Amino acid sequence: MTEKYHPPIVSLHLNRKGGLVAPESIDTTQVGETLTWHHINYTSHIAKDWLDQEPRVNEVAQDILLRAETRPRFYMEDGFILMCLRGVNLNPDEQPEDMISIRLWVTEDTIISSCNRYSWSISDVRGALEQNAGPKSSGEFISLLIERLAIRVEEFFEEIDVNLDKQEDTLAGIGFDEFYAQISQLRRQSATIKRYLTPQKDALEKLYRSQSPLITKLDLDNIRDDLDKFTRLLEDIELTRERTIVLQEEYLARIAHQQNSRLYVLAIISAIFLPLTFLTGALGMNIGGLPGLENDNAFLYVSIFCGLLAVGLLVWFKYKKWY
Repeated sequence: MTEKYHPPIVSLHLNRKGGLVAPESIDTTQVGETLTWHHINYTSHIAKDWLDQEPRVNEVAQDILLRAETRPRFYMEDGFILMCLRGVNLNPDEQPEDMISIRLWVTEDTIISSCNRYSWSISDVRGALEQNAGPKSSGEFISLLIERLAIRVEEFFEEIDVNLDKQEDTLAGIGFDEFYAQISQLRRQSATIKRYLTPQKDALEKLYRSQSPLITKLDLDNIRDDLDKFTRLLEDIELTRERTIVLQEEYLARIAHQQNSRLYVLAIISAIFLPLTFLTGALGMNIGGLPGLENDNAFLYVSIFCGLLAVGLLVWFKYKKWY
């Protein structure tokens, strides 16, 4: 698999020692000693035809493995585990909250996983196998995949926390449109991821309590740790939501304070010029009897009086602590 191409079917043979076995080196006597992993692209007709010919996969499992949209869930019958999981979409030019759906059908000797896009978590599991540090059993495969999904989500939310910190640091100098675009994106991402992580946590709790023979005690301990991690991630989502609300309220408070400050300055200026405007309006009436019409110094006297009046009003406002 590559980042740009997701083939219809990829089949790998696990040697139950943490590594892979080349298909050409397997003979019929070794089939029971290996663990076979088929990873399919559920949008491919080739994968659908191949799955139809798999006799052990019943119709319910086929429907879930091939369904276009499904929520996280856990289902177990005698001999197999069926799970739907979600992981953040870290592919280039795609939205992380457009979470990738990963479905698993697991037995003692066979794993079928289905996905429609490149998954970094699936790639992590394969990379571990190529380095001989991968899962040795089907239960350990489930445990490792859940762990990688949790780590990827955790890394994504660390980036969200960093973005929120930047928003808080640059709150005073950011424009209204830019701020709302960024804060809306953070809230949308958090809400969408919470939509899938909540049922995923429930599915992991059912897996932990299932007492499946495929899951060893060590696998259960790892799943419990991952379950705690998803619980903490859901708490972080709530904290992120609260932080975005507080940040939005603080930004609106800053805008309101700036507007009130400007209106207050305008009110002070209006209060100073109101009596001056009245005085100049009264003296500007073109009617007989106005004082100072015959005095050459009348304009100077009026100007001095207006200046003293403005200064007096400023002193009065300062005394009343209005500014």
